Amino acid sequence: MAKADTDIRQAILEATEDSRSVAPREIAQVLAEEGEDWRKYLPRIRHEAVKLHADGLLVFIRKKKVVSPEGLKGVYRFSSPIQD
Repeated sequence: MAKADTDIRQAILEATEDSRSVAPREIAQVLAEEGEDWRKYLPRIRHEAVKLHADGLLVFIRKKKVVSPEGLKGVYRFSSPIQD
């Protein structure tokens, strides 16, 4: 069964709520039902993560540094923003 964008957003926020970083793959595997290919969720997860980043609710991490999602390629992770 296809997941709604709100389900994907919620899964991302839940995965990052304890201030740990999480790979998009981990979120996709949670969203996928048994026997379903989790990889199909990766583009939608990235799309929703970019929206969350624009809203200030999520950061992208690459090589342990916060980076912009604009043109980002390769391996990256998500985390909640650091609160001072």
